[in-house]
Amino acid sequence: MLEPLPKILTYVFLISTMLAIGLTVTWPEILATLRDRRLMGRVLLANFILIPILGYLLILIFPLSPGTKLALALLALAPGGLTAIQFTDKVKGSLAFAAAVAFLLTIFSIIVTPILVEVILPLETGMDLPLKRIILFIILYLFIPLILGFGIQSRSEKGARVLGKVMLIVSNISFVATILLTSAVKKEAMGAVGKEAVLALLLFIVLSMVIGWWMGGGPERGNRRVLAIATSMRNAALGLLIAMRAFPESGADVGIIAFMGLMVPPNMLFTVYHTIRERRRQKRTSPPAKG
Repeated sequence: MLEPLPKILTYVFLISTMLAIGLTVTWPEILATLRDRRLMGRVLLANFILIPILGYLLILIFPLSPGTKLALALLALAPGGLTAIQFTDKVKGSLAFAAAVAFLLTIFSIIVTPILVEVILPLETGMDLPLKRIILFIILYLFIPLILGFGIQSRSEKGARVLGKVMLIVSNISFVATILLTSAVKKEAMGAVGKEAVLALLLFIVLSMVIGWWMGGGPERGNRRVLAIATSMRNAALGLLIAMRAFPESGADVGIIAFMGLMVPPNMLFTVYHTIRERRRQKRTSPPAKG
């Protein structure tokens, strides 16, 4: 589990990110996105059907240890990794979609993932998840900062813009600090699972991005990027919690920790590449300056 300082920084990251979203988009915008049944259906199809199938195929193909197989299965069944917001909130014009996807997958994963795990996987012990604590966590670190941002924005749009930029800076700093402080334990986990497991996990991440990109097709250019990132960055925290409670002797926790270290670099490269590409596209399409 996380040491005190990385845990605090994670909370700071979540609060500042959700506050920044609330300061930038409105609740009607998020609600309108959630009401798009076709789009939300594609989000759920990608994350609860296609990704579990992908995970199952990789388990069949790669000669993995039982613990790593279980880790991959848990990750495939658990969408809604909140760290994805660090990258999806960089997609211009799709922030409402990014927020909607984060909430949809987080809520659904809490309800659906434990049921899927109990149906599909043979439990070592009873899966007594602290649902009250999980719900309280979502309220404190997701809903309240978002609502607070909405409130500030409704009173002062100028103040919201300024504060939103500050919150994004805080979010970026806390995210990078958390990554650096937890890098040693993640590197150790990667070494423990072995090269074949690392390759399987990387392939799982990249192919999940491809599935998300494909399922995010539509008139909005940024939706593909958002769904590619959100689909590949699985809910490792929930997977780790289930592994430690329902499969305490399996060693699945090591594979999940390794995944946590592996999922950031591909998504960071993906985000940087598309950010640069978008800026170049805007320069080509923008009218020349008058002089």
